[in-house]
Amino acid sequence: MGMREFFMVAIVLCTLLCYCESRKQPAILSRDEILEIENQLERLNKSSIKAIKTQFGDIYDCVNFYEQPAFDHPLLKNHKYDFQMRPSSRPKSIVREGNAPKNVEQVSINSGLNSEKCPIGYVPIRRTTKEDLIRAKLFTKSYNSRINSPPTFHQALVYTSDPTKKYNGGGTNASFYTLYNVADSQYTFGRMKLQNGLDIIKVGWGVNPSVYGDNRTRIFIYFQAGELSCFNTVCPGFVLVNPKPMIEMTLRETHPGTLPIWEMEISIYRDPITGNWWVNLGTNYDQIGYWPSSIFSGGLKDLATYIDWGGETYSPLGQIGPPMGSGLLLKQDTRYDAYCRQLTTINEAHIQEVAKNTKISSIDIDFYLVKDLGFHGDFGHIMIYGGPGPR
Repeated sequence: MGMREFFMVAIVLCTLLCYCESRKQPAILSRDEILEIENQLERLNKSSIKAIKTQFGDIYDCVNFYEQPAFDHPLLKNHKYDFQMRPSSRPKSIVREGNAPKNVEQVSINSGLNSEKCPIGYVPIRRTTKEDLIRAKLFTKSYNSRINSPPTFHQALVYTSDPTKKYNGGGTNASFYTLYNVADSQYTFGRMKLQNGLDIIKVGWGVNPSVYGDNRTRIFIYFQAGELSCFNTVCPGFVLVNPKPMIEMTLRETHPGTLPIWEMEISIYRDPITGNWWVNLGTNYDQIGYWPSSIFSGGLKDLATYIDWGGETYSPLGQIGPPMGSGLLLKQDTRYDAYCRQLTTINEAHIQEVAKNTKISSIDIDFYLVKDLGFHGDFGHIMIYGGPGPR
């Protein structure tokens, strides 16, 4: 075979591989999984006593605290939980907390709700259809296999690098953006992650057409406990306690270069007595809920050994990559760059401190960039990240 013929064959093979990757069908759910989804919908519909509609059109059903999907987890059955549960204490802080920087606004838990909330003893679950739950289940099944799989998976992060350290949590103020150019089979996230072994917690914002069928920017949570993993509140694990909708909420439209800059405050904290991992969101760090320590297989039954902040994206081979962050290459200007500021960790003594000994990681520096800018006045320890994606 001559060189010309060899290159022609190589081009055809590459084209076929890219086409097949982009046309792969998602894993099919088993009959038992479909039945489980149908039973879950029936339970949620029976226990809902009120509906709350946000200004962006999302509808949340107020479900009896004990009927929420969290308690379908086998390790949470026959345990005593209460909707009034709160952390036994708060971490001590040595981080200077002042007003937000100039031209920065923060998302409130009441944003777009007109102060509506569920009655006492009920929690808000975003209304979903059978098709919604199937899409969410299929996405979760494929998500773990995609992580750390270049060239389809990309990330741009700042991470803790001291392997001797352990953490009771951490926090950040993360800016977010409206991103339209995310295809059906892609996603883009800006988030914070804690990890120990196979156990993982993530909290942040994202655009995920695979699950929602649109390009809205929403708040999400995620956990992995050994081989079990789940996004948001549609499957067992995360226990909601706050009567106001927040998880999966659509965030306001915002674009790079426009003021004010919008951001969301995130805090993840391990209770020193119960070991439960609490999520706090919003301007007042409202306690949204927690992952009980009992659901973790070993790693996050103890403290986290690793924390990172930044962005991640996924796109099948053969497609134009999705944007990350603000969708722009870095300008080192917070009006245009997506950022996580006030990077903090909570040490073994339950003291919150500025994140130290951090390093950067980016899988594709041609299309997704990251910089650790260190400490910058009112922004605290800040990192910036993002890019337009492969073209």
